[in-house]
Amino acid sequence: MPSRPPTSRIETWFAELEPRSPGAFPDGSVLPERSQLLAEALGPGPTGWAIELGAFMASRVTAAIPELAVDVVAGEVAKGCEAVALGALSLVALDEDVSFAQMPEVLAGPMEVVARGIGIEHMLRSIHLAHSTAVGFLLDAAERLVPEAQRFTEMRRINEVLFGIVDVLTTHMAAEYARAHEEWVAGSVALRAQIVEDLLAGTPVPMDRAVRVLGYDLNRWHLGIIVWTGPTASVEPAQLKTVAAETLAAAGCASTLVHPIGAQRVWAWGSRTTTPPDAVIPTAPPPHGIRVAIGTAGAGVEGFGETHRRAAEVARIGSMSTSPGCVFRYQDLDIVAMLSTDLSAAREFVARELGDLAGSTEAVRTVRHTLKCYLDRDRSLAGAASDLQVARNTVAYRVQRAEQLRGRPTTIRRLHLHAALTLVEELGDMVLTPTSHSLD
Repeated sequence: MPSRPPTSRIETWFAELEPRSPGAFPDGSVLPERSQLLAEALGPGPTGWAIELGAFMASRVTAAIPELAVDVVAGEVAKGCEAVALGALSLVALDEDVSFAQMPEVLAGPMEVVARGIGIEHMLRSIHLAHSTAVGFLLDAAERLVPEAQRFTEMRRINEVLFGIVDVLTTHMAAEYARAHEEWVAGSVALRAQIVEDLLAGTPVPMDRAVRVLGYDLNRWHLGIIVWTGPTASVEPAQLKTVAAETLAAAGCASTLVHPIGAQRVWAWGSRTTTPPDAVIPTAPPPHGIRVAIGTAGAGVEGFGETHRRAAEVARIGSMSTSPGCVFRYQDLDIVAMLSTDLSAAREFVARELGDLAGSTEAVRTVRHTLKCYLDRDRSLAGAASDLQVARNTVAYRVQRAEQLRGRPTTIRRLHLHAALTLVEELGDMVLTPTSHSLD
């Protein structure tokens, strides 16, 4: 899209569009390069407005269709909605044809939803939800900004353009879904996926057939891991497989099974014959944007499922974690995993055990971190001082201050106190936010 002064290219009312949030452009964009191109033609105000429209479309779609609100799929929905919002504004404002070849994010979704067994009906419904949202946004803007003499003509033009987009998008989406589904069913990946699903569900599977299809011996010790990346990270699927293989090799696994789940997540297992694999953290960290969850070893078919479930639990923690690390082991976070299964109950537990020590100011955070370190070191002032690289008296003062904030000594319900501090250390605001008892 060429760069020209915005006012020379569009009618006045389009140039007056502004987002509600000052940071919508460029900070709020999930497609920064695409939004920058539109900003060069329309200006930052209209572009920010379109970014907000895309976010609202995605929010409405995922709220109405829970099947599209899961991890990577939700990310693809957000990208697709923003691509459509940017393209629709360009088409309406500049009268430029924006082909779907220029918006690959719109058609990336079917690859993910087919892999998760989500039906085409949900994809088509999402298009109509997004369309009604876009119509409402644009017609409201036209009613505010277009002179009355031109308003009816302009609104009719907007409707025609948006209905044209829906018609083309529906056709393309149905064709792309059919292609992705045919490829999925025709490939051996579908058969492998079914066997893995049956094994994890505890459904009886003939062992000789499972071993033959998977190319993996199930009568061994297994270590399950999950490798994933967020929707905004630029990572090739092959990188996830490489990280999985390297992690399992570091654990001493002689054989591996790598099972992609969509384009941004991989389930993997590694096995050994006589001794359990070690859940070790690889010496070389994974590339930026990639995270790894490592379960604990399990034996045989039951162990195959159990180690995966533990990896899935620690992946859940890793997705919420405030720690700077990118490799998460179940053996390190088992307490956090068990206590955070019900986040609402976890928040209440933290608030009950910590009192004012659950505050969010930097001073309280420092005192809270010191107390956890003190308890980690079995209430050794010297040990905590060494870990924190502060004076022993500083640790003593902070522990005393922590007791004041909590309202009781550290010796009372010490186990509960330590567990609450561990939850906060790992999950931060996720468990510090008070539970709301008002009706939603």
